[in-house]
Amino acid sequence: MRRRAEAVFLVLAVGCWAAKVAVDSGAPAVILTAVSILAALAAVAAVLLGGPPARWLDAGRLSLVMVALAQLPGVYSRLGGDGFEYYVLDHSPIFDRDLDLANDFQGLGARPVLSPRGQVTSRVPIGVSLVWLPPLLLVHAVVALASLLGAPLRPDGFSTPYQSAVTSATYVYSVLGLAVLEAMLRRLYGPAIALLATLAIWWATPLFFYAIANPSMSHGASAFLATLFVAAWLRFRGSPRPAHWALLGAAGALLSLVRIQDAVLLALPLLDLAVERRRDSGRLIAAFAAAPVGGALLQAAVWARLWGGDFVGALARQGPGFSLQLAWLELVLSPRHGLFTWTPLYLASCAGWLLWLRRDARLAAYFVLVFVLAVAVNASMGDWWGSEAFGQRRLLGLTPLFGLGLGEALAFVRRHPLALATGVVAVLVLWNQGLAYIYNGELVAPRSQALSLERLAPAQVDVLYRGLLETRLLPAPLWTLAYDSLKGVWLDEGARSLGGVIDLGSEPADLPIVVGHNWYPPETEGETTFRRSKGRRSWLRVPIRTVGDFDAALRLRAERPELPVRVSIEVNGQAVGDTAAPPAWGEYAFRIPSSAVHPGLNDVALVYSASPRQDLPDYRGKDAAVAVDWLKLRRTSGRPR
Repeated sequence: MRRRAEAVFLVLAVGCWAAKVAVDSGAPAVILTAVSILAALAAVAAVLLGGPPARWLDAGRLSLVMVALAQLPGVYSRLGGDGFEYYVLDHSPIFDRDLDLANDFQGLGARPVLSPRGQVTSRVPIGVSLVWLPPLLLVHAVVALASLLGAPLRPDGFSTPYQSAVTSATYVYSVLGLAVLEAMLRRLYGPAIALLATLAIWWATPLFFYAIANPSMSHGASAFLATLFVAAWLRFRGSPRPAHWALLGAAGALLSLVRIQDAVLLALPLLDLAVERRRDSGRLIAAFAAAPVGGALLQAAVWARLWGGDFVGALARQGPGFSLQLAWLELVLSPRHGLFTWTPLYLASCAGWLLWLRRDARLAAYFVLVFVLAVAVNASMGDWWGSEAFGQRRLLGLTPLFGLGLGEALAFVRRHPLALATGVVAVLVLWNQGLAYIYNGELVAPRSQALSLERLAPAQVDVLYRGLLETRLLPAPLWTLAYDSLKGVWLDEGARSLGGVIDLGSEPADLPIVVGHNWYPPETEGETTFRRSKGRRSWLRVPIRTVGDFDAALRLRAERPELPVRVSIEVNGQAVGDTAAPPAWGEYAFRIPSSAVHPGLNDVALVYSASPRQDLPDYRGKDAAVAVDWLKLRRTSGRPR
């Protein structure tokens, strides 16, 4: 029964990915919720039912399954940044049968990349495009069939199902990487340390951010393939069979095509064979090297087609450049995305490599050497801080080595109760999750700049406080009483009332939480303070103690005269208004029924029909559809207290 339940779970897990794509494309959210619950029940059954044990699932791994299912709905569904460049390398050959990328960027509403000759091109390697290919082809087949049957879906490769398919696939690859890491650590340290180290690598490093918040980047796929490669190397390193080394080489070729910097990991098996001086080393090296050499030739052919014969020089001039003056210390210790300053957990991982000297001195030396090589490669880059990176993202390819080091460090401290190490890991997880919120909201500094500890520490405290305020775990009456005691700032009630007004740009200093995600910093024009929206949706959070009906008014204007924008207003997910944004400051009146309101923080979402970066060709400014001055609410029922 357990194995049958495990098989059912695996089928439903694939169904969760499909349901995520469907929901992102407009299907009811309850579909994903229902399939996820069924998958969770099947996983629990695989652990608890009688019969032979499941092949993979057990009580420890059930925790990983629940985490993966719980976080799937939050995966961002649209392409952005480098993701456009990866995607057009799939879209053009599949849909157009060519490598003319101009119409592909245009169809995505993305700014094209131009070569020195003025041709539309792509700078990125082809690896991410290759790992996105299976989900893309699968979704295209489904969309094409649905379109033939009359569904309002466009099988053009640009619409939401396609974008959601590849971004959610990055999340799936990241989760598979965690599963491989947990299995590798379990063989060395047992299930408890394997689970703790894996969850720490997921939540206390930038990995979760690039799997959930920004999955169109390469880092989720990079971490998965690097972990698969290292696990395969540790499994096959003593094998005399060329087939095993050829498989290892294939994994190495793909990880190098995803991120060229990750090719430093290829040094692990090569060093191993060179140091051992086996009689068959030459044959095994040849088997291992075949796929990476073939992959490099394929990549060179693609770049030669896109950039011309001098593609090496052209790409070097197009990127941030390289220098022999390495920014070693800055890369690991700078407040500007430094490895250890942004991700303190990695200090424990590096300490674990030294502890590996007791277990296997040669492997410990390999880990340290590859780390030094990776730091050197990335420290030589002109933008060693990784542009608008969350943490030192370019070193996520070392995830399996960090995991092995952390596992060894946790095994060392296990002589004391593991609860203490768990507590330290929990603090690092909270720090990293808060840091992601601060980074994404640019609460302390722009994303590309440094975060000083002097400003970061109080910001972390504020984020923790916000999290407590926003929790949905307490029943509404208890939450209201707790908030009344701790803060007591309400929309139109109490001694610290906001007077029914949320004034954008002049938000109350003691309640910055009213400004949710996707707003640019406050601005002033004459006596008017306001904020510009960011992207296709922005949020406000309105604290209401007593439920009632409200008359509301929103003062706003459109930001781009050439881009007509309609604004839909939702309160806690319920539509309450829709208007065209006026070209000059104007007010839009609407009603909020009591059925849309609940005691506590109420989410007010402004949803825009268009945004400049997605809908204006060659636009390069702020992605602001509208500017908002204020939101006013006047109670018409529900007597305030």
